[in-house]
Amino acid sequence: MIVSSITMVLKETQPIYQWTNVFNQYYGTILGSALIFNQGFMTGFMSTALVEFSSEMSPLASGPLTNEQVSWVGSISCIGSLIGTFSFGYIANVLGCKRFMLFTVISFIVSWLLIALGNDYLYILLARLIGGWAGGSLPPALVLYISEISNNDIRGRLGSFPLVLFNIGVLISYILCAEVDYKYVPYICFWIPIVFAAIFTMLPNTPQYYLHNGKFLNAENSVKYYKNYKGLCSEEDVALYNECERLKSIANTRRTEVKLCAADFFTKSAIKGIGIGIALCTIGQFTAKFPIISYAVMVFQKTGTSLDPYASSIMMAIALIIGSLTTTYFADRLGRKVLIIVSLLGSAFALLATSMYHYLYLNGYELSSFAWVPLVSLSFDVFISSAGITPLMMVCSVENLPPKIRTFGMSIISFMMNIIAFVSMKLFPILLETLNLYPCFMIYGVGCIVGTIFFYLVLEDTSGKSLDDVGINEDAKMTHTLSGRNYNTFSTYVERKNSV
Repeated sequence: MIVSSITMVLKETQPIYQWTNVFNQYYGTILGSALIFNQGFMTGFMSTALVEFSSEMSPLASGPLTNEQVSWVGSISCIGSLIGTFSFGYIANVLGCKRFMLFTVISFIVSWLLIALGNDYLYILLARLIGGWAGGSLPPALVLYISEISNNDIRGRLGSFPLVLFNIGVLISYILCAEVDYKYVPYICFWIPIVFAAIFTMLPNTPQYYLHNGKFLNAENSVKYYKNYKGLCSEEDVALYNECERLKSIANTRRTEVKLCAADFFTKSAIKGIGIGIALCTIGQFTAKFPIISYAVMVFQKTGTSLDPYASSIMMAIALIIGSLTTTYFADRLGRKVLIIVSLLGSAFALLATSMYHYLYLNGYELSSFAWVPLVSLSFDVFISSAGITPLMMVCSVENLPPKIRTFGMSIISFMMNIIAFVSMKLFPILLETLNLYPCFMIYGVGCIVGTIFFYLVLEDTSGKSLDDVGINEDAKMTHTLSGRNYNTFSTYVERKNSV
């Protein structure tokens, strides 16, 4: 009887209540991104430290790093990321995204301690490997966490926040390393993951995690928290009931599905989702953003510009942040597809411009009046890639995967992404040494153009679509009703209804 009356009220209540107070969603996103900030700090730190490690005045007991050793220090974190992608799917399925993120804090702390206390090449390698594990497993966990707590209309905006925090970490590390002896920096950064863990542990896990484990009251409280439920009007009660029942219906549907098997990864929607995710992560590497950031000082020295490479790195990091902030505004307004295409075309232009400058420099042309070209073009490259393809490749990957394989599908995509990233990071300094800078950047630029054509033809825009509806067949969608059958009714609306 109660369920019937609720159903009638739901049908009569118009318009549908909109959750507009999303402060807790922003709070959870920014707080969760603190570990990404820490990762950005480590990336920027190593970019500056590598120049010192490879100089004649190297502080390492093992002596100055060779070009081969530099390539290993720059790329071995990708091997750690590969290990992280294997563990992510299994551990996150048990712990949930929030607890898994807390679990990665241990590796970040160990990584900073190894850098601080070790004075040998092998210590640096081990620190990068352990930090890489966290760096590889953290982004998919964070993206899933953000996707599961956010409203549909701001999911793309919130999904770009981790990159903003990553880039802020890179900028602060560039500035700090330019002013402070590198050996003191790890002791400062050591506290970042500790402070994060102390605060983030107080937040609830996602509603989907609680429902998956049959904790319905916890799921309701989680929805209340992330929707900022106040219980001040009946419309808000109806909206809460609506959302809780929708999520519970989806959880029940998934619980009755056959256990995950190999065949689930070969359905049309699964192949398409995984294929798009791998393509996004592959083509995203052709913007050369991550090699440029990781070897920033070395790259600016190589271009032949007369501008100070350390100052240029700081200016480029500012462009990174501006690009990330641009994404937070345009991700849900322009749409994913448009932003990705614009981003790839912009990166292609910037990389080819830098390639042309270096070619002219090597052939003896007078370029003193154009010394600004490498700084402007490379800054534009990291700006436009940060505004489009880089943050959206993980967001779009999540949005294109069917719910049943989403966690393990993200593991597959992350695994492939880290293989490609390792190859890119490992070969970049070697290519600079053997081919030189201009043919290297020309290859990256052409790759961006090819990627633009590919995504124009095959990518669909997922902006504003419900994350839980991706890949669900029409029969499953029919179960997303508010009739309340086959499961208990959530408490809040019923309690208020009975009190009346």
